[in-house]
Formats: sequence, C-alpha cells, structure tokens
Amino acid sequence: MFQPIIVALVVLGEIAGEVLSDCSDRWITVLKTGKNGEEIYGRKRDLVDHLSSGSDIRFSLDDKGTYFSSIQSASLSGNENVCVQALFHISKSGFNTFQSDAYWWFLLVCTTGHTHMSRWSVGAHTDRGQTKTTYPVTWFARKWSCRTRPTYCNQRSGWRECGDFSTLTHAVQRGANVKAAYLTIGYVSGFTNIAISGDGQSLAGQYPWHVSQTNVGNHIEYQRNPYWWATIWSTTGRLEMSRWNVGEHSSRGHDHENTAMQWFVDSCWTLAYSHDSTGRRLDGSLDFFVGAVLAGRRVRVKMSETYFVETDNVYVRNGHVSAQLLGHLSKKDTYSFQSDVYWYWQIASTTGDVETTRYNIGSTKHRGNSNAKASIEWYIETRPWKRMLSTFSNGTVGFGSKSDLMNAVRKGSLLRLVVQEAANSYSIIDADNIALENNEVAAQSIRYISDENASGTIPRRFKSPPFWKFILTSTDGKQRAVWWKVGEHTSLPDTLENYPVDWIIS
Repeated sequence: MFQPIIVALVVLGEIAGEVLSDCSDRWITVLKTGKNGEEIYGRKRDLVDHLSSGSDIRFSLDDKGTYFSSIQSASLSGNENVCVQALFHISKSGFNTFQSDAYWWFLLVCTTGHTHMSRWSVGAHTDRGQTKTTYPVTWFARKWSCRTRPTYCNQRSGWRECGDFSTLTHAVQRGANVKAAYLTIGYVSGFTNIAISGDGQSLAGQYPWHVSQTNVGNHIEYQRNPYWWATIWSTTGRLEMSRWNVGEHSSRGHDHENTAMQWFVDSCWTLAYSHDSTGRRLDGSLDFFVGAVLAGRRVRVKMSETYFVETDNVYVRNGHVSAQLLGHLSKKDTYSFQSDVYWYWQIASTTGDVETTRYNIGSTKHRGNSNAKASIEWYIETRPWKRMLSTFSNGTVGFGSKSDLMNAVRKGSLLRLVVQEAANSYSIIDADNIALENNEVAAQSIRYISDENASGTIPRRFKSPPFWKFILTSTDGKQRAVWWKVGEHTSLPDTLENYPVDWIIS
C-alpha cells in the first residue's frame, strides 16, 4: 500500500511546488481559555480577527489534549467572545467504540468556557439529554491567505461595498473555497456548494450544517427544541433560510432577509484533472490526480460552468476516482430553497458517470433517482499535507510513529485517512473529530452514505435503501462502522474490519 503514496507525494511536489510555497500557512495555537473564560494564552481579540478574515478554526476541548474537532460555524457573542458549533459527532461508549443506540452529539463551545452538549437520536426527534458545563479550551487557527480583508463585500441592497466581483467569481471558477461573514450579528459560514447565476452577475453559496441556537447572557446555547437551519447566501444581499426539525420531516419555517456580507476566498486549489462526459481526458493527468488523492489532498468538483461542490469522501478503485457530494438541499432557483426540502446526494466519477438520489430531509421518503453523464473538473488543495503514520491491518507501524501523529494532532492539524479496503480500492475520509488515549488515535468520520461498487459503467453507486455509515478508525488497525437508516431510527448490525491505513495531516 505504501509505495504508491510515497510516489504520489513526490510527483505532487514536482508539479505543484510553486503553488505550495504560497499556501504554506500552518496551524497555530492562537488562544487558550480557562473554565471561566479567562485568557490563559493569547487574546480573544486574536481569535475574533482570525474568524473575521476567513481563517479555519479548530479546538481542543480539555486541558489534557485528548479531544479535537473542526467547527461548522462561528458566532461572536459580545465582548469579543466567540461561540462555535461542532456538529459531527456520534455517541461513543468508549475511546474507539460506538454506543449501540446512536445519537447526534452536538457541541457548542464558547471562549467564556461555556459548553453545551445537546443529544438527539439519529433519525428521530428524540431528546437524549442536555449537558451544560464549562471547559478549558485550546483554539487553533490557520489563515486562508496573507489577506486580512475580504475579496468582495456587498451591501444589504446587493450593491458593491468593496473589492471586485469578477475577482471573486474568477477564483470560484478556478476551484477556490469561499466563506461569508454577516458581521452585523457576528456570524461566519462556509459553503458546501456554490452556484453562479446564469447571467454571471451574482453568486450564491449553500450550507446545510447549522443547528438553531440562542443567546444566553454572554454566551450562546442550542435551542431547547432544535432544528436544522440551512442557509443560502448571495452577493445580491439575500440570505435564505430553511428550518427543519432535527430527526423528522417537519418544517419550522422558511424565510429570507437582506443583509450586508463580506466574502473571503481560499485560492489554495488547483486543477488536477478534467474529462468529458465519456470520461475522456480534457486537461491534467488522471494518474496525477489519483496520486494526489492517495496523498491525502482534499478535493473539490466543478460540475458545470456555474456549479461547484465540496466532496465529503472519496473512493479510488482500479485507477478511477468517485466522490460523494452530500452537502446539497433542493433549491427552487440559485437563491432559494424549495418549500418541501429534500437531500440532493450525488456520486461523481472520473468515468463521467454521475448518480443522483433524493430523499426528504428527516424522512425515508424517496424523491427519485437518476443517472447521467457529465463533463467534470477535479480540483485539489495545494497546501502541504504530510503522511505521519502508516499502520498495517493489525495495528503495527509500517511508517512513521504514533507519537509523531499525536503531536501533530495536538498542534491542531487536520487529519485525513487513506484506508485500503481491498486490492486497488481505497477510501479517503476526513476525521471529523479525533480522540487520543494512551498511545492510540481514534478518528470519527460522519459524512458518509452507504454505497457499493457497481457492475457496468458506473464505478460506485448508492445502496437502496440508504444508510448513514458512521465510522471510527483507530491506529490499532480496527475500523468500526455503525449503519443507521436515512430518515428513521433503525440500524443494521455493526461491522468491524481491519485495514491498512495512511494517517495524513495538514
């Protein structure tokens, strides 16, 4: 398993060396806060400045450095305090084992020390308990670029306030990642997909991963009866909102408002490969792209001239790449959701095949399935990623050391896993949260819908009916998975596999 990945890293350095040197910002510890919100290291103002300029943020929840997570959104709660949502966690019974009756474990962590843990059954609107406590927290940041000012700003009316709109759209069309800030209320969001209007005069980004919250004194907590709060942000000034009960297909309202926004661009992405609808090469190299994926590079997809998507997980089989695109809810047009929202999930492959399946949010109702052929552009992140550890299926070390991996995690690094599931078959997943215990690392990966290798021309397709596949991979060689039916609190038997794994950090 290990030799092809080493080659991929060398090739990537040769081809993208110049770009890498411009995107080399590392994760830094920007702030440490105590249980009562006191500044132990750094200043809260520094964290606010990072958030206000688009930086990526991670945190460690205790002073022992045993739990680490990325965030899905951030809010400024007053007096330079920050509260962040970390939603991608499923209940565990131990360091590297799931509970048998799974629930979402939503975290809301604030620089005041306040932490709210809200638990809701997977596939049901069932409250599994609330915990409100205080923790010391370590906050990590990584800049998107040397720029601290937004690339573009729009007024509430949609008129330009700063920057050049063509600079923003040009970056998006070259695979760039984007965030937007609604600084009037101190809220910052990324996007899972971005669309450019047909006339090219506006841009809209969608984000489905936010749970309703409320201000409580100098911090923020989840609402007692929470809902998923999905948004579409647009340079026209329109902010569209669709709300659905956690765990059921029950609407909590649909509206929009107009507001001033600031837009930040992460341009550390480059085209690796493109092909026509038959899978025939148009630009780049498929071998280079596969090598970059196996070296841990994050991937973005350009599905058309106006539609750009973040991948949630990637699969390599027999020299082709397939990617699940899960962060999309049905839209009426570029700027607004449909009234009866459904998930719009896709698997895109370098063969040109695209499968789309649709399920009501919070329900088992299937809204249709379709297969198509598409010309696709594949972009990879050009920031440095490094293989810190390779473990065999029995947990023994083939490269690097577990202590080096743990030290990198403790410095705030992102973690991606390249899992060899079979000969010439690799699953590449993000670590949504990371736990350290003794000399082992366990990574939980949440955003995965059950799929399988298909016969015929489609290399990967969704299973029917679909199940959420929640994964726990640990450096002892074990990968545990629990399977929960989409839209229902029903599970399949847990599975336990032993796989070789490459552990790659940003």
